[in-house]
Amino acid sequence: MSACIGGAGPAGLPLGHLLRAEGIDCIVVERQSPGYVLGRIRAGVLEQVTVGLMERLGLDARVKTEGMPHDGFNLAEGERLIGI
Repeated sequence: MSACIGGAGPAGLPLGHLLRAEGIDCIVVERQSPGYVLGRIRAGVLEQVTVGLMERLGLDARVKTEGMPHDGFNLAEGERLIGI
């Protein structure tokens, strides 16, 4: 079995790694150059489940060095702050 993935972004590359980890051959097709893909921020926020998956696949080095942890946000209702 083999697969073709369109786009080397924050969904396509991890999907390719997951498929390869399961023994499924795949190719990732990207129209931009490798330098463009690596230099562009394509995901503003990564959920913890995604970061955990990246850790499991050994793809978390750049996230750990360049990423900024997000602890949520506050909603204000009058004087009251509600942490989300």
